Amino acid sequence: MFKRLTDLFRPMAEPQHQQASENLGPSEVSDVAEAQPTHAETKDALQRFMHLVTAHLHSPESRRLSDAVATSFDSCGDAAEAFEDGVLGEEGQKHGRWLVIQVDWKAHEELEWQVTEVASSFGVPERWTWTTPLETRTVPAGLCAVASWASALGYELVHLDLGHDAYYALMVKREDAGPAHKAAMAAGLRVFDTTEFARLNS
Repeated sequence: MFKRLTDLFRPMAEPQHQQASENLGPSEVSDVAEAQPTHAETKDALQRFMHLVTAHLHSPESRRLSDAVATSFDSCGDAAEAFEDGVLGEEGQKHGRWLVIQVDWKAHEELEWQVTEVASSFGVPERWTWTTPLETRTVPAGLCAVASWASALGYELVHLDLGHDAYYALMVKREDAGPAHKAAMAAGLRVFDTTEFARLNS
């Protein structure tokens, strides 16, 4: 009887998932370790992503932004935070060399001028204009319209989720969209093509 009472009041063991590595064989532990990318591997993927999405900028500006993101990643170890700090921080993208469309979820009035900035950085003379009635505009719908416009010119949008109440999108050459998406995923960034973005925001 006493033994049963002792067993009842004995502290519960930690959840099994927290001790998983202790119960794995040597080869299984190795597999778990290999599944997690190293800092160097993540940084390399992030640098590939930056190379692709800044390829249209002049080399010094492409290198400046890429280096800023890499330096930030060395400090914080998080790709999204490093991208935000390096590209969207005070010393990030500049007018005339705009890289990222960044629009608060309800600030649809910000979209048109930023699309013009990004298009100009690609040397695209055409301007995107929003024809939807003002009272029915939403940022996701606007970005989908921008994607259709860009597609006709040979470009695609890569949509980023940085964990804020804002929308972020990059314009890339169509042939760079797939590799950029793959590199972003390898770096741990949450990215979507426009089809997936539209589905998630419908």
